Amino acid sequence: MQSPDDAVPGQPVDRSKPVVESGAAVGTATGGPTADSGPAPGTPSPAVRIPEQAGERSPVDVPTDTAVPADERRSTAVRSVTAVFAVLAILVTLVHVFFVFLHVAPSNALSQEYQKETGTWIYPYFEQNWALFAPNPMSENFRVQAQSRVRGPDGRVVESDWSDLTLDDLNHIRGNPYPSKADQNMIRRAWSSYSDSHDAKDESAVGSRGPLTQRYLRRIVVHRFQDAGLNRSLESIRIRVATTAIGKPGASPEPTTSYRTLGWWETKPDDFR
Repeated sequence: MQSPDDAVPGQPVDRSKPVVESGAAVGTATGGPTADSGPAPGTPSPAVRIPEQAGERSPVDVPTDTAVPADERRSTAVRSVTAVFAVLAILVTLVHVFFVFLHVAPSNALSQEYQKETGTWIYPYFEQNWALFAPNPMSENFRVQAQSRVRGPDGRVVESDWSDLTLDDLNHIRGNPYPSKADQNMIRRAWSSYSDSHDAKDESAVGSRGPLTQRYLRRIVVHRFQDAGLNRSLESIRIRVATTAIGKPGASPEPTTSYRTLGWWETKPDDFR
C-alpha cells in the first residue's frame, strides 16, 4: 500500500486506498508490539476506563452530603455565644469607664448634664475617692437608727421603737471571714452622702445631689424594714444618727453622744422595688 511518505512528488495521492503507518507495518513485520498487542515493555500503561455497569451512576451524578456535622454546629454556636458576651463585656466596660471619668473629672458641662445618671451608676459600689493617698481617719463613731410607722389590718397606725441599723450590720460583720461590702459600707456611705449634701440646721438640700442622696437613704431604710416583714404596710420612716467622738485611750470623762433626728419621710412605691 502507498503511504503519504511514498508519494511521488507531483503525482496525486490515491485517497481510496488505506494508509498504513510505517511504524505499525514495521512492528508487524518484525514481530514487535503492535497497536493491538499493548504498549512496549517498560512504558507506562495508559489509563483504562472501565465501562459503567448497568444502573451505576457516574461520579459526576453522585449527590454529595451537604449536612453540617454536629460537632461543627456546636462549635459555631459556642463561637457565636462567646462573641455576643465579648461584645457585651466591652460595652459595659466602656460605659463604666465613661461614668467613672465623669465622676472623678473636674466639674464641666458634660458631668453636670449626666450628674443624676453618674450618681446612680457610681454609688455605692464604685465610689472613687482619694482616701488611700490622703487618709483622713475618722474621729467619731456614728450609728444610724430608724423608726417606722406601720398601718395594721384594722387601719390603725403603729409607731415602732428605734432600730439600730448600724448594729445589725456590725453583727453580720463580726466573726465573718468574708463580710459583705454592703454591710460594711452601704448605710455608712449613704448617711455620709446625705449629711454632706444637707444643712444640719434645717435639713435643706445643698447642691443638686441633695434629693438623690435623700431618696437613696430612704430606700435603704425602707428595705431594712421590708426585710423585717413590714412590706407595703409601711407608711413612713424616721431616721436619727447617734454620734460619739473617739477620745484618747484612758481619757476621762467619757465622750458624750449627740443625736441628729430627721423628720418623718413618707414611703413611695419605688422604695419597695
